[in-house]
Amino acid sequence: MALLTKAQINSAVDRAWEDVPVPEWGEGAMVRLMELTAADRGYIEAGSVVANGQSPSLKVESLKTYREKLVGMSMVDESFERLYSNKEIAAGALGSKSGAVIERLAAKVQELSRMGRFAVKEAEGNSDADPSGSSDSD
Repeated sequence: MALLTKAQINSAVDRAWEDVPVPEWGEGAMVRLMELTAADRGYIEAGSVVANGQSPSLKVESLKTYREKLVGMSMVDESFERLYSNKEIAAGALGSKSGAVIERLAAKVQELSRMGRFAVKEAEGNSDADPSGSSDSD
């Protein structure tokens, strides 16, 4: 098996996506949600935690818009270009939308990105896998 080159890694399409119906936004309305990039995921997670010395704590202000950030950063058009910029999301572009709709879409983003409870489910699914390395503890 040959190792990948940087060009191969950079050109790989590795993010899952799904078209999700949003009937609340119109008859037949759909949005395309795409798995978060590593950078967007880090931005969201870092914005939700503030370090106090050695103990990180949750940043309440950021948690108020957590779901909006998830949805805004993952919503793309047919060409897979983001619909909302970070600036628009920070300005509350989705803040006036239905909380139930944003919650449902945020859950789908978490599923696509294997975050939260979806990360736990994936880890549980892999718990029966045989270790690939050898052990010296025999």
